Amino acid sequence: MSELFTKPTLLLVDDEARITRSLKMLFRGEFEVLTTDNGHEAIEMARQQTISVVISDQRMPIMSGVDVLRGIRDVSPNTMRLLLTGYADLAAVIGSVNEGEIFRFLQKPWDVEQIRADVRAAAQAAEISFAAARHQQSQPAPDPEKSRPGILLLDRDPAAHELVRRATPPGNALYWARNLDEATELLAQQDIGVMVADVMDGQASHVGAIKALKQTHPGLVTIVLTQLRDYELLVELINQGQVFRFHPKPGHIGTFTKNMQSALDYHQVLQLKPETQKRHAVAKSAKPLLTGLSDRVMGYFRRMGVN
Repeated sequence: MSELFTKPTLLLVDDEARITRSLKMLFRGEFEVLTTDNGHEAIEMARQQTISVVISDQRMPIMSGVDVLRGIRDVSPNTMRLLLTGYADLAAVIGSVNEGEIFRFLQKPWDVEQIRADVRAAAQAAEISFAAARHQQSQPAPDPEKSRPGILLLDRDPAAHELVRRATPPGNALYWARNLDEATELLAQQDIGVMVADVMDGQASHVGAIKALKQTHPGLVTIVLTQLRDYELLVELINQGQVFRFHPKPGHIGTFTKNMQSALDYHQVLQLKPETQKRHAVAKSAKPLLTGLSDRVMGYFRRMGVN
């Protein structure tokens, strides 16, 4: 007997049986739920069948969650990836965004309604991504010379400008904003695809603005370049700002150049397949986004529908 409606598949990867049992009970009404405690097996499952969403624990004996999600990204890039952990592990947060390109960073114990909302949003984004990938197979290959978006640096640090300048490919314009007023003016005037930003400007924070920019510019790909090592802040920026890469200052030029090219490549994908911008849907921020910004910057965001 065939089914008219097929549930999306959710894969749970965790070595704690009570965790997989609890999550399976929570989602089995909406999803076809698969479970495993083995990261290698999880990657092979994603290679063999369509997995819409995967939730992986970070600390497991055979393979870390970051490694599992990186492996699944390689074999099934349209699967939406979420990392789950009960520890304030900064290295895991950085690895999850840089290597796993995750959709959400989930923390134990979880809020039932929030995790349901996050997994539903992930499943919707996966459906769009898999459909776009099938459609793209019948389309001609894009001409990379026709897409040379600008790069915006939001940081007054000359050393940061030198790093970004060296990593900017020939043909892509680099714009340097020393503050948010200059950044919003450049975003309004120029074709910018990638933003590199520090999260702090002296005592002022750019966090709210980075989150707001993801709402107003869904095709903008953001790299955070900073000395700040704040676990909670980075989790916020992943879940509510969808940062693409986190690069600690001062950083290595070789690694940063790779991050820059990856960001430009991903921006091109978002331009060619705008429907995949759903993969960057952000979680609602519990904090006001525009607090402390200048009247001109607040006016910019409010004209674009952010309050």
